[in-house]
Amino acid sequence: MLVAFSCKRRGLCPSCDAKRSALITSAALDRLLPLVPYRQWVLVVPKRLRYFINRSPALAGKVSKILAREINRYLARKATGAPAQLHFIQRFGGALNLHVHVHAVVSDGVFNLKPGLMGRPELAFTPVPMPTEEEFARIAAAIRRKVIRQVQRYGGLPSEAAQNLLSWKNPGFSLHNGVSIMDWDRDALERLLGYCSRPAISLARLVYAVKANMVIYRPEPNSGKRGLITMTALEFLRRWGLLMPPPHKNLIRYYGALAPKSPLRPYLVAKVGRETGKSYIKERAKELSSRAKSWAACLARVFEVFPLMCPKCNLEMKPVAIIMNDKELIRLLTHLELPTDFPIFKPAKALPAMHECGPPDENCQLDPREDLCEDNSQPADD
Repeated sequence: MLVAFSCKRRGLCPSCDAKRSALITSAALDRLLPLVPYRQWVLVVPKRLRYFINRSPALAGKVSKILAREINRYLARKATGAPAQLHFIQRFGGALNLHVHVHAVVSDGVFNLKPGLMGRPELAFTPVPMPTEEEFARIAAAIRRKVIRQVQRYGGLPSEAAQNLLSWKNPGFSLHNGVSIMDWDRDALERLLGYCSRPAISLARLVYAVKANMVIYRPEPNSGKRGLITMTALEFLRRWGLLMPPPHKNLIRYYGALAPKSPLRPYLVAKVGRETGKSYIKERAKELSSRAKSWAACLARVFEVFPLMCPKCNLEMKPVAIIMNDKELIRLLTHLELPTDFPIFKPAKALPAMHECGPPDENCQLDPREDLCEDNSQPADD
């Protein structure tokens, strides 16, 4: 049996995304995040801005950077140092809808260097309490103001619309930091990282009715959608295609002490290495590493389907070879009378300028006019 072990697609393939999520989670636990408390920050932008953020691929990274800088600014006022920030840019919501927002796993404190033995610097951690209601409101207001100006700078909003969003009391921005993880609870941190890096589509919620040629999707309970979502196969592919991330744009970003050029990052990695050397953590890290490296184990863990089970005799199959040579692969495909050439697709049409083309249609989730019927207008004073 000849099986393609990976399609290398990002954001669309549930199999590849599930394995990527397991690899990211295990790597963060084993190499990047030491035993300190963490907190999840979630930034949601209003529906009116999501269309423009999707049209300009660089804007999602700008929004993530704005959130990171405001968190750094708050923590720097409380203690000297930099926090460890791991940001995940998600492009999907719980109802199979395009919903660009940011999940950030941030240390509840800052890291800095202090003199150690023989004059060598050592990494130290200073806990910082969560912001008060007044401080949190100032952080949210600063993020809202800078995000609106950033979208306006990219030509997404006229000046009048930007001023209206800045003047409204509830313009649709949401900032949440209520989820905290204690330093000893690595299982909870693993679940949080898996949630932030999870695939866009859950196959457990997806049903395809072959006779009716209809796709049924059960949204998440907190998605705001009640009941089942029923759509044609073409409509499902259309909505699924909207979730594809832009090419050459990272969906996982590192800030603060985890930034690539941060002088604290080598000390942070060394600290995690020493901590994972302990017996009770080393066993857990080995288990995570073995599960993450096994494609079959990742699929069995995430989708509850074991791919190495023979469909004919229900016995477990074993891989006999991994073929990386193209010539050998072509020889086998020719022997099995299978096509050897990759199908040729027509090139995608060039995207017109933002001011020349509006959203695709009235019913598209990217349409800024959609917010007129979704309670995104200016709320009453009471």
